[in-house]
Amino acid sequence: MSTTPHALALLQDGIDALGEAVARLGLTLVIERDFDRLVRFLESQGSFANPSYDPKVSRLGPEDFWLAALDSHGRIVASSAERVLETEDFLELVADGRIWYADGYRTRFGVERIEVLPVSTRLSGRISHSGSTYVVPAHRRSGLAMFLPWLSRALSFRNAGCNANTGFVRRSLADTPVPTRSYGYAHVEKCLDGWWPPQGGSEVLYLCWITVEEFLVKLAELPNHPRHPVPLPVRPRPRLAPVAA
Repeated sequence: MSTTPHALALLQDGIDALGEAVARLGLTLVIERDFDRLVRFLESQGSFANPSYDPKVSRLGPEDFWLAALDSHGRIVASSAERVLETEDFLELVADGRIWYADGYRTRFGVERIEVLPVSTRLSGRISHSGSTYVVPAHRRSGLAMFLPWLSRALSFRNAGCNANTGFVRRSLADTPVPTRSYGYAHVEKCLDGWWPPQGGSEVLYLCWITVEEFLVKLAELPNHPRHPVPLPVRPRPRLAPVAA
């Protein structure tokens, strides 16, 4: 990732702005490392606990975290999780299942790997992976489904030095504005169209991804977001020394 002062300043502006957007909703943000708590929250809502973020089946590391938005009573009303991965090819983690399970498909399903579809760019190095974004019904349409994944992505870029961020959507969302407008991805490409062991049958998955450079452009455009515009902090400009005649 670029660690230029300009890039870091843009990331910090985005983090500050998105945090303020959540605060304006009367909510408090907490960075959580207890993934059992995330699983309990999702299950209490009748939602699916993504195995990527379930410590009972996945291998979570010290840089992995999730964001919890709390109401005035301390209740979780929204979540979004982030993992930090080192890989030579992100699609290999999909092919052998290690993106979801510590030992891949092998231990749970008796399968070494499955066929995946190539995408336009090989994603390698330090990659963050987003998921388990959930907002309780009473707080939907507030922007939280956008603010939290954008914020967790920005934190993974700033704190973990990731060079790209990824996520998955199913076919029902792939052709809608959700992956690009709400989740803020630059690319949505089909990566799986066939048998998928966790499903026990056929599945179609789309890989969403964005590089840090593309994300910096998106952050600069936050004040003009078509659904949930977010003002960026106004920073004082440095004074320029007068030019000698």
